[in-house]
Amino acid sequence: MKNKITYLIAAITAMALSSCAEERLMPPHPDGEEGESVKVELNFRIPPASIPNQVQSRGTTVNAGESTIFPVDYFQESYSAETRSDASTALYNLWLFQFNADGTAHGLPQVVSDQTTMVNDMALLSATLHVGTNQTIYLVALGKKVTATGELAEVRTIGDLEAMQLDYVDNRSGLYYSRITSENDIPYAGAVRGVTVRKLNDNDDSGEIVYNTPDGFAGGIEIRRLVARITLKHKFELTDNTLQGMRLLKVPTKLLIDPSSAGTDAIEAIPMADLESENAFNDADQDADGFFTSQWYVAQNKQGTVAEILTEKDRYRKVNAAGTSATGYAPEQATNIEAWSYAKSKHDLYTVHQIYVGNNNTDNFDVETNSYYNIRTIINSNDTGDGRIRSYTSKQKVYLSSANGSTHAGADGATNAYFDAHYGWRPVIIYAQGRKVTVSIYRDEGCTQLTDMNNPTENWLQLSEYPNYTEVVRNGGKAALTNEFETNIFLPTRFKLYLYADEYITNEDGSITKYNLSKDQLYKTALKTSDPTAFLKDRALYVKIITEEIAAEGIPKKLEAIYAIKQKQGYYTGLFGGEIVDGQYTKGLIVDGVDEYRIRYDDLYPSSQSAFLSNDLYFGYYNVFTGYVWSKDNSIEQNYSRFVNGKQATYNLAINAENYKVNTNLESQLSPMRKVNGHIDLYQYTYFENFHARYCHDMNRDKNGNGVIDYFPDDPEKNELEWYLPSNYQAYGILASGGTIMYGNMALALENDAFYSNGYELDYGAGGNTSKTSWKVVRCVRDIPVPNDKKEGTKATTYTTESGDSYVMIDLTNLPYGIADRTTPEGKEEIYEELDLYSYSTKGELYDEGAPQADASKPLGKKVIRMIKNTSTNKISKPALAGTFCSRKFIVSPTDVYNDGDVISNSNSEILKDANGTPRANSITMTWAEANGRLNTANSQGIDVVSQAMLTGCYAYRGKNGTDEPGSWRTPNIQEMSMIWIFAHDLVNFSTTTGFEQLFLDKKEMYYYDAGYWSSSLGPYKGNAAWGALDKNYSTNLERDRNMTTKYRVRCIKDIP
Repeated sequence: MKNKITYLIAAITAMALSSCAEERLMPPHPDGEEGESVKVELNFRIPPASIPNQVQSRGTTVNAGESTIFPVDYFQESYSAETRSDASTALYNLWLFQFNADGTAHGLPQVVSDQTTMVNDMALLSATLHVGTNQTIYLVALGKKVTATGELAEVRTIGDLEAMQLDYVDNRSGLYYSRITSENDIPYAGAVRGVTVRKLNDNDDSGEIVYNTPDGFAGGIEIRRLVARITLKHKFELTDNTLQGMRLLKVPTKLLIDPSSAGTDAIEAIPMADLESENAFNDADQDADGFFTSQWYVAQNKQGTVAEILTEKDRYRKVNAAGTSATGYAPEQATNIEAWSYAKSKHDLYTVHQIYVGNNNTDNFDVETNSYYNIRTIINSNDTGDGRIRSYTSKQKVYLSSANGSTHAGADGATNAYFDAHYGWRPVIIYAQGRKVTVSIYRDEGCTQLTDMNNPTENWLQLSEYPNYTEVVRNGGKAALTNEFETNIFLPTRFKLYLYADEYITNEDGSITKYNLSKDQLYKTALKTSDPTAFLKDRALYVKIITEEIAAEGIPKKLEAIYAIKQKQGYYTGLFGGEIVDGQYTKGLIVDGVDEYRIRYDDLYPSSQSAFLSNDLYFGYYNVFTGYVWSKDNSIEQNYSRFVNGKQATYNLAINAENYKVNTNLESQLSPMRKVNGHIDLYQYTYFENFHARYCHDMNRDKNGNGVIDYFPDDPEKNELEWYLPSNYQAYGILASGGTIMYGNMALALENDAFYSNGYELDYGAGGNTSKTSWKVVRCVRDIPVPNDKKEGTKATTYTTESGDSYVMIDLTNLPYGIADRTTPEGKEEIYEELDLYSYSTKGELYDEGAPQADASKPLGKKVIRMIKNTSTNKISKPALAGTFCSRKFIVSPTDVYNDGDVISNSNSEILKDANGTPRANSITMTWAEANGRLNTANSQGIDVVSQAMLTGCYAYRGKNGTDEPGSWRTPNIQEMSMIWIFAHDLVNFSTTTGFEQLFLDKKEMYYYDAGYWSSSLGPYKGNAAWGALDKNYSTNLERDRNMTTKYRVRCIKDIP
């Protein structure tokens, strides 16, 4: 023991109730300095448990020979509330806490005893406390079998302590049992508030506690039981049935030190379990009246009263076989006992008797701490007209979600179940009764060789009985994961095991997979389907499930199902992870390839009628601007960093520190977020009912078991947030390296305002499904370190021409796909076409000699090349290849270019002369056609219409020294523009050597742009083209929806070998 415990005899009762040297009732007269340590004697005791009174019993008394149908009542236990001189209670693992009036700790927590025994449920404790007024003294006795989910030694506020949850339920081979099986296992806790701790004199360190407001036990602490005890005495009188067992349903799996201080969200977030009974039903276990006893020690579960319940027969809730509806008024989460008996004539036909637990009144369903519930019943009826009695036919079935959602009830079941590249989780659901269940993971399709748990190439898939990774860690980590699981199921049980998959982001040797993709083929990613991205590499293991009858008569009944479990490897999109430093991202970026939220993991939930089966995810925060991504209050650099990488924004959106409502207008699709113990509970959502950022956040693992995903951006060893929602910059990178890979409208870690959150896709840019209540495809991404050879390209740098001119250059040579050398004959042939050259006119109309006009274009008798009209990858075509592949290297004009190719304002431009030869003023803004060197009639013509050329825009630009050939520069397609945009912040760092001038940054709020830049790419509809803009925070926009007659700026590029 750490401190001395003094055991009391009966005479101490008188001392406790009167004044004594160390503890007395008096006004506070603190002495000693605040915080000074003093030694005190502290009385504490255990009050009697609350027991429902037989006089107020809710049911008819059960008497021998009585013919009442399935009666239920409370029986009076032989228990005296008076102090008994021979009574003793063992306490274990005692902790003492002292708190100030503001709830902060006054000194560190103390382990004051490993074990003690209380006589008359009272004891005297010698302890060291700190001088102070208006103090709260807390005593916690965990007991021998209960463990805290956090570190009690790290408690620093009373809120920390009272929010602490305690583990008391064990998962044994997938079935749940209470660790507390006797009075000696019970944990206790209690506090005394408003006391003064003072020093008695200056000669030593002795002190005393002065109690200002005695309540109940005068001059000490009452420590109450943190559990309820439920005792059922039962007699079974159905001659055609055999009672097989008892089970206690709807039991919270965590204890709370002070349930009254816990918020509703914290209580509702505690998972429920059904507890098995370890009681036997042999004749030797009967009492003198012929009753057997089943007993459980459980957490508090208060479900209130139900006015509609008037009699004991009304206390039921009966759910239909599909689990879609229920009858009866009993609360869904109320604690109840089920007694299971099977027909002697037909073993799989069961009768289930339901007994709800609660306080005295018939309509009450509260199970409270420090309470003993002593219930007695006679099971003497199988009349299913009584709502408390139902029939059940046991079934043998296996369910494991897969691409086609098949369920196996026989030996021939086999299908593919895909995991994504991120950490994976999936339940294996087994219906069994009287069966030995074996689940094994094999390396071969024939299921002859178990996986080697010590071999990292084949132990990527593991089994566990624990339903989430936090519980796996808390119960042994790797030791709680296995390749084979075996258990016996006696009562009909819907039994769950869980598959856990490791990440799959690189090959076994750490190398990045290189795919030989063809420009002649489209590659579809997962889009509005449960089918995974087909072209990605995968790996496979095999799960075999066997349920075999225990002690079968004759030929054993056996069910067998085999599943091929496959995992898709993440796709390496290039150097778009980490941060941008000196014009280059610091890490590579992996993107996943399976829409796991479109897979039904549970055979019962969601139901076939559920709105969740629409399988779409949404942004979540509608009608509120969170500021979690960017804010007017942030600096430009803070906002810019959120656009570079989506990790911080994902974390902010996922944890919702401001507790905004996330399901406005989506109440049928998304549950509200609940703040539990100061944070959003990690496991409150399932894959299919989630929102964009939280979905990716939940793909990570709670590796330290603290119940949250820790985000430490500057500490890789502690950081757990690895998978996240991409930023818009990163989406540009994914699409630029995509080539003929088709991505859907990707959700981004981005927020425009209270109502809009742009996604991004090639077909529309940011123009499709922009509302926060619009669906988007969720692709989660992950940063990975890459070798130096992968960092030689995908960066902003400089290039010096043969003439000695320096330019900024976008070098994309290390993109895995989506690039082409536009300086080779093949590369030029893909993007250029030859056109007739005409003089400039604002409308593009051709000059008519019969009706001469000044603003008309004349043929100049010359052929020139222009980049073809290009578009997105919705089919294999020359325009699509020109629009979705980037030049592997290109330099960028240092300034915006005027519509006559000049870089300065000129009121007498020779290039812009009208048909009469009169020069016109140039303009820094122009139509799409002018930017792309075509007649202005092109602004209203479709992609298949040949639009002739003018010498304007980029095709009139001749480089820094004015000596480059006209037509050697061009307008970037939207993919190339996106690469300029993501490096725009750093391009100005090269201004000294290249003269590069900052792109036009709009001064308005984000996503409300006055000005923009033209690309060469067209939109999905005639008359629309792709444009881009930036604001002062370097937030960007690239869309394909702008009318081609709109006047925008242009930056030109030139391909480099």
